[in-house]
Amino acid sequence: MVRIESLTFYPVKGCHRIECTSIELTSSGVHLDREWMIVDPGNQFVTQRTDAALATIVPALDDAALTLTARGRPPLRVPLGFRGARRRVRVWKDSCAADDMGDEAAAWLSALVGRPLRLVRFAADGVRHADPVYAREDHAPVRFADAYPVLVTQTASLAALNAALDRSSEAPLPMNRFRPNIVLGGLSPWDEDRIDKLRIGTVILRFAKPSTRCIVTTTDQETGARGIEPLPTLKRLRWHRGLKGVIFGENATVLQPGAVRVGDAVEIHWRDTAA
Repeated sequence: MVRIESLTFYPVKGCHRIECTSIELTSSGVHLDREWMIVDPGNQFVTQRTDAALATIVPALDDAALTLTARGRPPLRVPLGFRGARRRVRVWKDSCAADDMGDEAAAWLSALVGRPLRLVRFAADGVRHADPVYAREDHAPVRFADAYPVLVTQTASLAALNAALDRSSEAPLPMNRFRPNIVLGGLSPWDEDRIDKLRIGTVILRFAKPSTRCIVTTTDQETGARGIEPLPTLKRLRWHRGLKGVIFGENATVLQPGAVRVGDAVEIHWRDTAA
């Protein structure tokens, strides 16, 4: 039986995770996932790729505010109702509308990371979509996620990866290195390569594209320290010639939104390999 093992979302792109027992999936992904983002003075997105310290910024949400905490810093509280000056920001090649979260948030982040930064929120009327080459006919809006609404991984593939690691250099890696939204249990290693859709109750997800992985996977998500693995081992095991990168997990679009919970049974729809 395939079931949901864990659920996670990331209110601020590049920062620490929030683990939860249930999530609400909308057409653009998990509710409030990557709703906020850090940008540099040129309004270009900033993540752990360049600033590993972002892993140590811990978000919390309540009905009134987003609160960020980090060791040695007072908490930063950003009211959910606050919308500052409009900005055009960039996520990879996409330009989209965002609202600045004010000078206090900018000063807090800049002091922590050590360079000028600002916090922005995806504009209420903002528009951004996943790459139609892979999203195809799906209506796949996204917030500040790299490219797609949802990232799905599974435990058997992580076990296979850990079994192949050079134990002289790395301990077994936790799933949080891959920053998924949904982790599945009950599959065999690399079964995700053959999955077309998932049905979880009334929710339907379609696997649109394997997730190519970067230096963030080498970053300890508790401390921000960089390591070496898993990129060398993934290059040996999971090099994708078409995407010209190493892969782990699947980017998914949301065909039918709704709520899912840890422990929910998952119905697998396999790809038609004869097609």
